[in-house]
Amino acid sequence: MPSSPTDTNALAEATDIEAQPRYNIPWGRGGFDISTGLQGVYVDNVFLTHTAQSDDYLIVPEANVTAFFPLGLSNSAVLDLGVAYYQYTRNTSLNTGAPLINPNSELGFNLQTGDFTFGFTERFSYQESPVYETGAEFFNIYNSGRFDRYDNRAGVSGTWDLHDLALSAGYSHENLFAETAFYDYVNHSSELAHADAICTLLPTLKAGLETAGSLNHFEDVSTNDSWRARLGPLLRWDISQFIKARMGAGYERIQYDSTVASALGISPENTYYAYAGVDHEINPFFSHSLYLSRDNQLGYQAGNLEGTHVSYSLTWRLREPLTLTPHATVIFFNESFGSGPPSLYHEKFTYVLAGLTALYRLGQHWQAGLKWDYRLKHSEIELAGYAQNQAGLELTYQF
Repeated sequence: MPSSPTDTNALAEATDIEAQPRYNIPWGRGGFDISTGLQGVYVDNVFLTHTAQSDDYLIVPEANVTAFFPLGLSNSAVLDLGVAYYQYTRNTSLNTGAPLINPNSELGFNLQTGDFTFGFTERFSYQESPVYETGAEFFNIYNSGRFDRYDNRAGVSGTWDLHDLALSAGYSHENLFAETAFYDYVNHSSELAHADAICTLLPTLKAGLETAGSLNHFEDVSTNDSWRARLGPLLRWDISQFIKARMGAGYERIQYDSTVASALGISPENTYYAYAGVDHEINPFFSHSLYLSRDNQLGYQAGNLEGTHVSYSLTWRLREPLTLTPHATVIFFNESFGSGPPSLYHEKFTYVLAGLTALYRLGQHWQAGLKWDYRLKHSEIELAGYAQNQAGLELTYQF
């Protein structure tokens, strides 16, 4: 036990430093992680067509930088930047000469004072691939090999920790716009807000309320202008040391607020959202997760994209240098204007994303990866569906 206030302060500072992330390239109390890699990728249907598929071989150099800098004992600045370039060897019309910026790229600043914690973030990405990736926003794009788009989201969030009660809120402004006029219909800005109040009922059980809303303005398709709001209860339950569950559900309102939507007879939607997930760590070598949800995203072909999701993934460390991560997701989508006129766009389709990633560490700095992904879109609209296999081999060096 510390024998004086000086000893107590020294212990607190040592504990804080010990808790900071460790980086391969130290810089003061912070540091950098830098990695570079090269992928070889084969895609059997680069244009996402129902028939007459065209395959290709891609060469993908990439680099990632992660940085963490403590500012005092409680504050910090973080940077996460991923850059890649896709070179098509057969369908050279898809080559743009521009590097891509990973959607996970972020510049952030974390501030803590007393019981309050604040986060300021700036996220920017530039992507060209039209396919859906796990956890990302879905764009109902098909019969195309490129979808060039910029996405920028800047926001602030805060948490007031009252020990058995935590109050959180956040606000973000987002701009999404396409590089080419063909996809101008996705161009929009959004004001996004969320808040929750979570109470600790037991050491292993938390419950509360959550709410979220958005105001969305489309530059070229005012029919899709809308505001959205939802409210419902949530639950976080540590069933055991190795099994953790989370769930929530509630009411959601979607209001189309343009004069064009009103003239077309598009009515507001009274709907719901729901989610439930379980993470299970069986042992240090095997863990898996199951997630079910129903949500409503912004639609681009129509005003709303309703989705029912079922996702499963596992991580299996067969032996120390080898890790296998299979995953599978099935989503039942309904893109429409709800109860709007039948003459407006309406598509129901099922989307399947399944795959396997194998990582093998080759010593301290090198890592080899083998990845396969299968995508299937089955649509009620003829020729709007597709199937695609994508396989890649990657070699990464971490400094």
